[in-house]
Amino acid sequence: MAFWSATDSKLKMVVLFPSGQKNQVWYSPIKHNHKPDETIIHAMVKRLGQQIKGYNKIHIYEVASNSLKYIYE
Repeated sequence: MAFWSATDSKLKMVVLFPSGQKNQVWYSPIKHNHKPDETIIHAMVKRLGQQIKGYNKIHIYEVASNSLKYIYE
């Protein structure tokens, strides 16, 4: 089984950078799909937010519906 998947992961994190820079997309681990959204989001932002510098915003989407759930600025 894959660690993450664009179709099977529960959440997608899109890191938005200033104009001219490429945005980054990260998916939540599939093995965490049973956990509450807030728990997964906190872990993703904590882990990746420290490694990624210079971003404007972080958008969190639910993969199944592609609906925006949270915005971090």
